[in-house]
Formats: sequence, structure tokens, C-alpha cells
Amino acid sequence: MNECFIYSAMFDTPSLLEYFLSHGANINEKDNNGKTAFYFAAKHNSKETAEFLISHGANINEKDILGETTLHIAAKHNSKATAEFLISHGANVNEKDNNGQTALHIAVKNNYIETAEFLISHGANINEKDNNGQTAIHIAAENNSKETAEFLISHGANINEKDILGETTLHIAAKHNSKATAEFLISHGANVNEKDNNGQTALHIAVWHSKREPRLVTMDFRHRSHFKDF
Repeated sequence: MNECFIYSAMFDTPSLLEYFLSHGANINEKDNNGKTAFYFAAKHNSKETAEFLISHGANINEKDILGETTLHIAAKHNSKATAEFLISHGANVNEKDNNGQTALHIAVKNNYIETAEFLISHGANINEKDNNGQTAIHIAAENNSKETAEFLISHGANINEKDILGETTLHIAAKHNSKATAEFLISHGANVNEKDNNGQTALHIAVWHSKREPRLVTMDFRHRSHFKDF
């Protein structure tokens, strides 16, 4: 009964759900992956069904086995409309999954700037850290996404924030052999002398990686006068 109820949510037929509920279905019952009927309604943009479920007590912030809420899923699928619906009905915009990531982390990871902007405008903490101590701008740097990084900086992201390894976005750009991203970050205020937990600056990392990719070591010879450790 409960399994039929869960999967019927994707068909946007509230009357069918009402039938199962009247016969004892648990509105917050989960399948083997920890997903509820509300999850499927949100995933399939079944607004009428989602509203029906909420009105009957569905937990909008329920998590699956990955710790993801429906808002994480909306961000993953770049569905601004679904995110808007969820937040307007009480979804926690800063809820974290098992990796400590919020919906904003997910949107940025996929370079979904419009969805990211919506989340920020509705209270997403732009400097929230995941389990690795990474903020959204760390992820943008990992993805070599200049456009996303620029967007985040314009909305108040801390460009010199450190993760659990003590790495800033500039360390990450160096690690990923991205000269363009490194130049962009420096032009927007990244501290070239910032050290990670091993006492290494971005230039240390760039030189190490240059053994395999020489082009990166030139990333800031224009800025070399600013480096204190070389």
C-alpha cells in the first residue's frame, strides 16, 4: 500500500493519493532510497500533488538516504520554479545533505547561476561550508567556472575563505591547473600569500603542478613581486 502511494505521486493525480491515504498509507513513508511521495511530486513538477501532500502533513524537509531534501533535487535539476514553490511552502534553504552541502552548493556545482541567484535572494548562506570546509566559491574554482565565481563574488562570497585543508580558491585554481581562474581570482582580491595547512601558497602548488603542466607556473609572474615565499 505505502509503496503504491509513494510512486503514484509522480502522476499528479491527488485523488489517487487521497484514496491510498484513506486506506492507511503513511504520508511520509519512504522507499528503499529514503524518498517520499512528496519527493516524487517535486521531482516531476507535480505542483497540484505537492500542494495536496503538504496540506495533508507531508514533511517538506524530509531527507533521503543521501541526506538530500526536495530542494537539493530542485537545485540538481535546475528547477527554479520548483525551488520557488518549495521555499514558499517552508523548505529550509540552508538544509544540508550528508556531505554538508546545501542546495546552493549543488546549484553552483552544476553552474546553474539563475537557480543559485534565486536561492541566495531567499536566504541561502553564500559562505556556508560543507563537510570539507568548502563554500560555493571553492566549488566554482574547482570547476574552473569564471562566470559562476564572478557571480558569487558580486553577491558577497569570501574569496579568501579556507577549507579544512586551509586552501583558498586560489590554491584550488593552482591545483587544477587553471591559469585563467587564478588570474581572475587575483584580480578580484585573492591573497596570493595565503598559506594552507602545510604552509604552502598557491605558487608552491603551481610550481609543483608545473612538473606536469608548465603553463600554470606562469599564472602570476606579473604578480610575482607580491609573493613573499619565492
